[in-house]
Amino acid sequence: MLAAVSRDTAMLTGGISGSGWTRPGTVQVEPIARLTQDGKWIALPCSSNNPKPCRQFERDYLSKPHIYTVISADGRGATVHATPTKLDECYGYTGTGTYSGPSIQKFAIAAGSTPFFAESSPPRLLTHAESAAIRKALTVLVPKKLDSTEQLRIFSLRLEGQNLFVVQRAFSDIADPINDNLKLIFTIGAMRQDRFHVLYWKQDIEDENERVLGAIRLKNGREFLITSITDPESQIFHVYGIRNGRLTLVFSGGGSSC
Repeated sequence: MLAAVSRDTAMLTGGISGSGWTRPGTVQVEPIARLTQDGKWIALPCSSNNPKPCRQFERDYLSKPHIYTVISADGRGATVHATPTKLDECYGYTGTGTYSGPSIQKFAIAAGSTPFFAESSPPRLLTHAESAAIRKALTVLVPKKLDSTEQLRIFSLRLEGQNLFVVQRAFSDIADPINDNLKLIFTIGAMRQDRFHVLYWKQDIEDENERVLGAIRLKNGREFLITSITDPESQIFHVYGIRNGRLTLVFSGGGSSC
């Protein structure tokens, strides 16, 4: 079992109306999916689209305490003690927990068992100077695809030997969400001969608030980027990986929906 761990209260339960931070040593915890040793993602048996098994999942798994170990970069090696959780009215199961060991600053990915995970490199937030060439390349997308290059967060990421860049503008990235009319952007691409080649583009730029959670690596070399998406009525996870040499959305699910 993999779980999302967050100290930002908007990451897992919605970021439309603001956010806060958990107390030191405490986190929000939400199961994401099950992951096999060879890199296959298996959806959990409970969702708003499939509510019938939810009560059984609550009895068998959510109602019990669980111990996870952080396998992503932020707080790697920390032990997370998740408390029993109840389903909410939207079939969500974000719970709370405490952690010990390395400090978790923001977000992490944790696993119930760690033998087949390897150390991974985190998405690295670039400074404005480091991302200047990418921002310049993005200007060709304005105005047909991109509204502006302002207030974008740009991360560098390496997945299975490919150098990628994640361009994100979520509510937390906008200085003044009330007065700004900037769109919510999430795209993954690669730089080739000073041009930004779009490999993935989030279609809903009005309501979907997609944010980077972290990256993980298996000992067999498979690597994945995990994000959380919130909108006014739902929250899900996306997992991106490399298949047949191409960036692919390999999993979408979990979370809750009203």
